[in-house]
Amino acid sequence: MLFRSVSRLLDTLDRQALIERSKRGGVESVDVPGLLRWWAESYDVFRANSTSTFLAPNGAANALAGMAALPPAARVAVTGSFAAGRVAPVAGAALLVVYCDDLGQTAEALALLPAEDGANVALLQPFDSVVWERPTRDGGITYAAPSQVVVDCLSGTGRMPSEGEALLSWMTENEPSWRYPTLEKLDPTTGAA
Repeated sequence: MLFRSVSRLLDTLDRQALIERSKRGGVESVDVPGLLRWWAESYDVFRANSTSTFLAPNGAANALAGMAALPPAARVAVTGSFAAGRVAPVAGAALLVVYCDDLGQTAEALALLPAEDGANVALLQPFDSVVWERPTRDGGITYAAPSQVVVDCLSGTGRMPSEGEALLSWMTENEPSWRYPTLEKLDPTTGAA
């Protein structure tokens, strides 16, 4: 069953010219920007995940800095504008978007106040564990993989799509810094190189 599903997906991607296949059916190359845009067309970061919005009284940037002090057991990953802006800044990020396992604990640890209007932080409980794959750490803060950040931004609101496009351009120009040359380079237990 899984093999048929994967086979159908590969056929669809081939028809869309998002992958190139060998005569034997193996994937020879991938149009990464096209594939990420295709993924974003059927996804909405704020609707697909359980989302709660908050106000960080001292600003979203201070809440981001506070994430470095979260206990190691707290599984969190920054996505959206703050993650994209690390490598491809468009404008000053205003909304901090964070995947987390426990919305309540994360909000409490960061001293966030529930808010619908004027929110500057969105905490997302992910619908799928893929958001935890291939994260990066910088300054004690965990960030979602660039591909996840691109899709989240492209499907987001306000200037997030522009930030997603800027990150996608950076990914295209800096492919060796984020993409593994082969699957053999991955550690099967962690998904890291």
